Amino acid sequence: MKRFIDVHTGEVVAGQGEVVLKSDAHNSCLVFAAYDAHKKIGALAHAMLASTFSTKKLDSVILPDPEKAIDEMITDMTLLGAKKEDIVVRLVTGENVPHEQGDLLYRQNLRSAMDLLKQKHLKVKRNTAADVGSSHVSLDVESGKVSYA
Repeated sequence: MKRFIDVHTGEVVAGQGEVVLKSDAHNSCLVFAAYDAHKKIGALAHAMLASTFSTKKLDSVILPDPEKAIDEMITDMTLLGAKKEDIVVRLVTGENVPHEQGDLLYRQNLRSAMDLLKQKHLKVKRNTAADVGSSHVSLDVESGKVSYA
């Protein structure tokens, strides 16, 4: 039987096997969804959405900066048995993120987050920056399927 886990604002949660991780964000944030298909280990991580995160560390009790969130996500996954080289990451945005089409600050945030993933030598799913509007993201860890509802 599948277990459903809500991943709240500011949390990083990893799971293995028959687990569905569902974001439960009510603030503007980036959500990283990572998956190791070989070990069937996945994680969701919420990170701060701010234009300054690529140049300065932000200190927030609620939301970690993207670098901290990514590091924690990878650490949690490797503790469950995932191999960093087998992890593929998707970046999901738009979950309660106000922006207009063509918004330069919004695009800068996306580029900065993608650059962080590349700097950490993580594989990034092609066409990964999904803008889901007010939907929430779920990761079925057993199948690796990411859905928005």
